[in-house]
Formats: sequence, C-alpha cells, structure tokens
Amino acid sequence: MLKILRTHSWLLVVVLAVIGVSFLLFFNIPAMSGLKNPSVAKIAGKSISLETFRLARQASSIEIALSSGNQPYGENLQQILDQMAWTRLLFLQAAKELHCLVPEEEVVQFIQQLPFLQKEGKYDPAIYQRFVSSFLVPQGITEERFLQVMHEELVIGEVKKVLIAPVEVVSGELDEIYNMTFGAVQVVLFRLKIDPFMQNLQVKPEEIEKEYKSHSKDPDYYTAEKRKAGYVFFPFPPEWQSLKGKELDEAKRKLLEKAEDFSIDTVRLMESSQTAEIEKIAREKNLSYRLTPFFSLDHPPTEVEEPEKFAKAVFELSQEKPVSDPIETSKGYYVIVLLGVEKGVLQPFEQVKSIIEEKLKRKKAFEALFEKSNAIEKELNKALKEGKDIEQVARAQGLVIEKPPSFVPVDPPKDLNAAAEIGFACQLLEPSRLSRFLPTPEGGVFIYLQNRFAPALPNEMEIKNKLEKDLLMSRRQAFLEEWVLWRSKQPGYMPPASLLQTAGIQDK
Repeated sequence: MLKILRTHSWLLVVVLAVIGVSFLLFFNIPAMSGLKNPSVAKIAGKSISLETFRLARQASSIEIALSSGNQPYGENLQQILDQMAWTRLLFLQAAKELHCLVPEEEVVQFIQQLPFLQKEGKYDPAIYQRFVSSFLVPQGITEERFLQVMHEELVIGEVKKVLIAPVEVVSGELDEIYNMTFGAVQVVLFRLKIDPFMQNLQVKPEEIEKEYKSHSKDPDYYTAEKRKAGYVFFPFPPEWQSLKGKELDEAKRKLLEKAEDFSIDTVRLMESSQTAEIEKIAREKNLSYRLTPFFSLDHPPTEVEEPEKFAKAVFELSQEKPVSDPIETSKGYYVIVLLGVEKGVLQPFEQVKSIIEEKLKRKKAFEALFEKSNAIEKELNKALKEGKDIEQVARAQGLVIEKPPSFVPVDPPKDLNAAAEIGFACQLLEPSRLSRFLPTPEGGVFIYLQNRFAPALPNEMEIKNKLEKDLLMSRRQAFLEEWVLWRSKQPGYMPPASLLQTAGIQDK
C-alpha cells in the first residue's frame, strides 16, 4: 500500500489521519506492551512502559539521521538517545495539554519537501524508495512508523512555537550587543609568561613513575594510531572552469549525486562484508578505487587532494560507520572507506619519561602562575580604583606590556597571540575595565579595555538583522532546555534511571 503513497499524496493523508487519531489516544489508552514491560519513567503521573520509551528512542535516532545525514554513533550515543527520547515524550505530553494538532496535508507537504528527497528541485518518489530500502528497512523501521514519527515532529514543532512565543530580543539590547561586537576597541595587554615559572622546577623520579602508572591511558604515552582506507575520487572536470553561478552549482549537484549513490552502494557492501566487491562496483562505474597504506593523523598520505582534510575524514570513521559521505575538496569529491585500524600501543616508561617530566613541570608552573595572577589582578584593579598608572604597576609586577592597533573584536589581528580568546573577551568588557586572567599556552594575559568606538560598517541593518536572528535562536534554544529541566522536576514526572544517575553525578 505504501508504495502507492509515493505517487498519491491523497492516500498518504488518509493513513496520516489514522496516525493522528492514534496520537490523540497515545497517553489515554494503555498500550498492551505496558502490561508486559516494566515502567521506566513517569510523565504527568502516568507510567511510561519500556516499549513506549523504546519507540521514543527510535524516533530520536531517526531525527538525528535526518538532521545530520548520518546514523548516530559514538561513545555517548545511549545517553544522548535517552535524553532525546525523554525530551520528546515531554513535548508530546505538552502537545496533548495544549491541544496542538497538525493537519495531515501539512505532514504530506513536510515529507515531500525534505531536502534529501529532492531531485532537480522536485520531490522524487524514486529517492524515497531508496531511502526506505537503504535506511528504514535495515533498521527494522516500517514506513507507517516513519510517517508517525514525521507527524510527531510537526506536532512537537507546534508546541515549541507556543513555548518560545514570549522570548524576544529588545531593541536597545540588540544595539548594545551590536556595538560591543562590531565596535573597534583599543586595548592594552599585560602578559604573564610561563617560562620564568618553569625555571629551576624539579620533578622527583617517583612523581614521574606515579604519573605514568596512574594515567596509563594518556594519549601522549601511546604510539600514534594508524589507519588504512580505500577511496574513490570524483574529480571536477577541467571544462567546469568556465562555469559560474547556477550552472556550476547544478554541475556540482549532479556529480555529488553520483558520489552519494556510490557511497550508498558501498555501505550495502560493507554491511554484507563484501569489501572485495567495492573495486568491482567502482570499475563498472568507470571509477578508480585506490588504497592508502596505514597512516597516522599527523602524517596523511601525500597522493590525495587536501591530505589533512582527507586524514581527518578517515579518523572520524568507525567500525560502525566505515563509509564516509561525499567529502568536497577544491578539485572534487571523495568517498572514503575505512579498511583497517592499528591502535596505538603504550610506550615503555623510559621512552616517555621525558614527556611526562615536561608535562608535570608545566602543570606545577601553571599552578604557581595562577597563584601569582590572583595577586597581580588585585594590584591592577587597586591601581585603577585609585587612579594610578596601570602600566607602571604592571611593569613593577613583571608583566610584558603589549599595545596592538585597534581592532574589531570579531576580527582580531591574525598575528595577535591568543587572538580569538582576546577578541571574545573584549566583547564582554566595559571601557576602563580590566579582564580576569585569561590563560594561554604561553602563560596568560590581562586585557585592559581603554576605549570602544562606534561601529563603522556598511549594511548595518543587514548585520543587525542577522545578529538578532542568531541571538533569538540561541535564546529560544536555551529557554527550551530550561523548560525541559523544569518540567522534569515537576510532581508526577520521573526521568529514566540513566538520566537521574547522570544528573546526580553532575550535581556532585
């Protein structure tokens, strides 16, 4: 039946109408699975069965995949899915209370407008079929279940709109942020170097040995991990050099689709352990499948385009996700397959002894430096309060004075040491005020903001509009996160044990 849905949207509406009814009854009629499965959580005083929570986790997995283009993987995956599932159930309960409904035709339009289901700007049923066979079916997800998840996504979206409606950005507040972000600043930097604190520091042999034994998983004590990969390169043809604008974008899109098709085919081969067939598939498509030797992240293969980017992509792959999505370079797309991993091994104590000694010295030096910085900060602020020459006090404290030319905080000078950190700190600092001590690899720095000038940028309204949009989005996201925490603590609500344990650890 669902095959017909791909070309007959009216029938999709009928199915979604049934799903809509089941959603309204979701929290009112106990599922049969709830009679057999233990309660794992509570929402609004009602027990959430293991099966209900499993389905919420499944929906969260689909949500991650559709938003990132990949199935979720990683060490914290279970924790992430538990949190997302719990949040999802909270929003669905709020939808019930707020009577949030979504017309079924909107769900149809939403699904048909998903970016990955488009071809040449239009919904393509063939792509949907490929999505079903390559993503849903291998995970045991029926098409009916996928439609239900999409319906829930839109309902949750309506709940969020209601919740964040009061959140806003005040005009005067926006002007203040705009000025602090884009207004040029004049600063004096007072740097405290780590080198003097390193001199004459001694580390006892037993301290070095203890550090080696107690931190045996420190990556610095291991040989570098090495990996081997296979790859196919989809080059940009030379004739593309004459293309511009939409013509170039369209040509790149078509080549990207070919790379995506090969990536999907390769995933299927890897899932069925047919690694040897990859070269055959590539040859049938007139593509060249090549192999790298084992290499470390710091020493990528030199025969590939943009070696550092290539190596980074290889080291982001895993046994669970051994095939990359197409990776764009300046000369084409790569599809990479992880073929082997040589884990780093713990080096003998004598080989890393000097590394450990240096780390311990730096640790002790920074402890002394921070202690010194606290005393210096008090002296500098005292000088400012009493109207004394702050530079003279800084010199007396052994600080190195630096006076860079004025700069915009979001675009600090490239040659400025710790430029990004200093620029960010300047956005939060008032004129004639001293920053807290800012640690850097070479030691640390105090920032004295002498003056802030009015922004002198073209397209001021365009920049302000973008700033307001970003700020509002950030503020709304923070509000929703706070709402989830508040809701979870209400009477009749009990998150699953995994989240309660994590919260307990964080509280401690």
